[in-house]
Amino acid sequence: MFDNKNQKMLKRIAGYLMILVMVSSPLMVWAENEELSFTEYELGVEDMHISLPDGWYFNTARKIDEEFLEVSENSRRKLSQYMADNDIDYNLVSKDLLEEINIIFINSSQSKMMHNFTLLNEDVLTERAQAMIDMGVQEDKGIKTTYDSYRLEKVNEDCIFMIFEGSVETAEQKADFYQYTTMINGYGVTCTYRGYEGADYEAGKAVLDQIVQSFRVDEIKEVDLKTNAMRQIIAPAVLVVGFVCFTIFLFVRQIRKNKKEEMQKK
Repeated sequence: MFDNKNQKMLKRIAGYLMILVMVSSPLMVWAENEELSFTEYELGVEDMHISLPDGWYFNTARKIDEEFLEVSENSRRKLSQYMADNDIDYNLVSKDLLEEINIIFINSSQSKMMHNFTLLNEDVLTERAQAMIDMGVQEDKGIKTTYDSYRLEKVNEDCIFMIFEGSVETAEQKADFYQYTTMINGYGVTCTYRGYEGADYEAGKAVLDQIVQSFRVDEIKEVDLKTNAMRQIIAPAVLVVGFVCFTIFLFVRQIRKNKKEEMQKK
């Protein structure tokens, strides 16, 4: 159980990370049973790899999709800076603007201290994950975030993921999210799918499952367990939450534009 100090810490961190994606009306509808192809990319470092679906708007901190900029009316500079500041390696948005996937890669002093989830007792991981559920609805700047469920799962025999499901809500809309998060070789990795009204949430979850199953690490690096033991005492409560990051304000300007046009029609 957490004492009051740790509870307050968790709430502050979770509150800081509650950033909502806001989406405009659909531009096109994908075929219901369309087969996705995948392309492999490096994830943060040369010995980590992940495969991502083709056919989505595709953004990185260094390269923003030109077509996406036109659709969302975002600023290239602000979007690139936001992604860099929040450790978002890859941001994908479906062409109908109903779905979004974010791959977040963190390399910090805290992630290096934790090093690898496999070094932690499963009871400790369960306790940290359950703490997110027990926090209930968290609200920050009108954005309500709720973690509804979790489970632990080993992927490719290399790493353990915490898998969360929940929802994010504002006065305008609600989205459901599905999220994998882990630490391996001193890096934090979070993969999040978000589906909005009209999205096929279960199909979106299946896509994220494929993405995470594709995640591979060429070499699992060893650490000094005695040294790492003391670090684990300090870090876990912060780290589990610290890289459970939610995406970005992609479509605020577009929503405002749509509302303005609707008012003019009236």
